[in-house]
Amino acid sequence: MKTEVVQQLHNKAEKKVILMRKIHSPHEVVFSPDPADNHFFNVVLRRVKTGAEVTTHYILRADLAQWIGVYQRDGFEIVEPISEKNG
Repeated sequence: MKTEVVQQLHNKAEKKVILMRKIHSPHEVVFSPDPADNHFFNVVLRRVKTGAEVTTHYILRADLAQWIGVYQRDGFEIVEPISEKNG
């Protein structure tokens, strides 16, 4: 696991979005901090082709590493952390 990415996200000031993809999967997973409350993250599983949301989760920032681990065990990999744009 890219632990440095997860460790950075434990810092509540960090506003990063994590994108995970799996080879030959029609889905991607996006982890993004909740703009209203830095204690939480939004997790969205969506179809790559259409961008349609398949499912969403609202998780604690403290549980982020566990959720990333779940998707990694399923074959997803972190593509890159993406800085959230201000404005």
